[in-house]
Amino acid sequence: MERPPSSSDARGETIPDHEFNTDDQISELSTDLLLKISSTLSTEEIVRTSVMSKRWMDVWKETSCLLLDLRKIPKASTVDIAKSVTKVIKDHLGPLERCTISHYSRQCEGKGVESWIQSLTHQKHTKDLTLENHFEGKSESRITLNLPPGTLSHPDLESLSLSCYTLEAPHAFNNCWNLKRLNLDGILAEIGVMNEVLVSCSSLEALTLRIIFYTSRGVLKIGNPKLKFLYLSCSMIDGVEVSTHSLDILSIGSLVCVFKNFIIANPRLQQFRRSFWRRGAYFAHTTYDITCSNQEKKSIGHELMTSGSGDFVKTFSGISLGVDMTNTKEVEMLKEVLFAWPEELGEIEIFFKDDNSPMQKGESSTGGTHKKFCEDTKQLANTGFHASTVWLMNFSGSQEEFELASYFITQGIVVWCMEIVLPSSVSPSKKLELEAVVAKLKKLPKRHKGLGIQIWY
Repeated sequence: MERPPSSSDARGETIPDHEFNTDDQISELSTDLLLKISSTLSTEEIVRTSVMSKRWMDVWKETSCLLLDLRKIPKASTVDIAKSVTKVIKDHLGPLERCTISHYSRQCEGKGVESWIQSLTHQKHTKDLTLENHFEGKSESRITLNLPPGTLSHPDLESLSLSCYTLEAPHAFNNCWNLKRLNLDGILAEIGVMNEVLVSCSSLEALTLRIIFYTSRGVLKIGNPKLKFLYLSCSMIDGVEVSTHSLDILSIGSLVCVFKNFIIANPRLQQFRRSFWRRGAYFAHTTYDITCSNQEKKSIGHELMTSGSGDFVKTFSGISLGVDMTNTKEVEMLKEVLFAWPEELGEIEIFFKDDNSPMQKGESSTGGTHKKFCEDTKQLANTGFHASTVWLMNFSGSQEEFELASYFITQGIVVWCMEIVLPSSVSPSKKLELEAVVAKLKKLPKRHKGLGIQIWY
């Protein structure tokens, strides 16, 4: 049954009938179609175009997403912004798949933001919630969040992102088993508070931390058992302990602690030689052990890696990738990661994982037929993607590994140097065989004439 047209907009202001479009053909459209159209617009755009139709006025109340950018409101406006947002949330019919609110500190007090969070989580059952406090000019005014215990533990809330707030206590996250994705960006907190928050979020699969700690005394401890993706950029910290064995992706943007105080109990991520600390300068570095059987779905971490966004996608950053080149699904995921990287890389490290499963000639470890790396693949070189140095670790000289190295050389992916590191134990006969393979690589036509290729034993 259709709802009657409303005469008030999302701000609760009455719109005179004469301001509506008199040639109202939009009202003839179905509600489903109106909702589909509105899903491509921000909440402000929906309200701004509401004069087109009386029925259009109510559409925003039924959308699955609320996107409110309060920064667009003129500074001279006399509107009580906090109350207006509270009314928008109240008037929405819910539930919400996603809600994003961006604001300046001067536009609301801590209690206003806290009220929004409680309404959005416990009344509108929001699944994906983002609140962003933005700074104006040189001002860095943070709002302190004092939420009641368990505010963020509603079972429908799966993803939470908070930017530029102060967190003085962890109790809002009590028993927060519901969260799968947590992004804390520019949060000011004590290390002890952050450790308690992480312990409470036992189901996290993706964690992004850009934390400013009050003091450097203490160790950040991350032991979430289901964690697949971890990004860290933290100042003022003594050390980090990561005890999560499920972790596939570790990305470090900035970390002010020495290498010996960064402890990671994950053998799969310890096999890589390159890291945030190993390049002689503190450049962002991402390590990704690509693991996916033929039956598994790609993880939330892989989705983040291929989204083309995030602080870990930086110019001159480094990336380490572990891949089984005989596993067609892992090779496809490798391609997706490389395609998604929009910037020039300082270095790429590829660790070739051993595959001991028996296979017939031409068959992959996932049962598919082997294809060359460059088949069904866009030309990476055409996107401008390249790296100064490429490390090929545990190089066995297999057909698949040779094709990948050849592609990087001939397509100009590697610019200055390709470092080929052989397995730790190689027989004399195998050593001669691998030297012959590297000699073939050196004879290939190079996009970059100054490219050097070296072999390490």
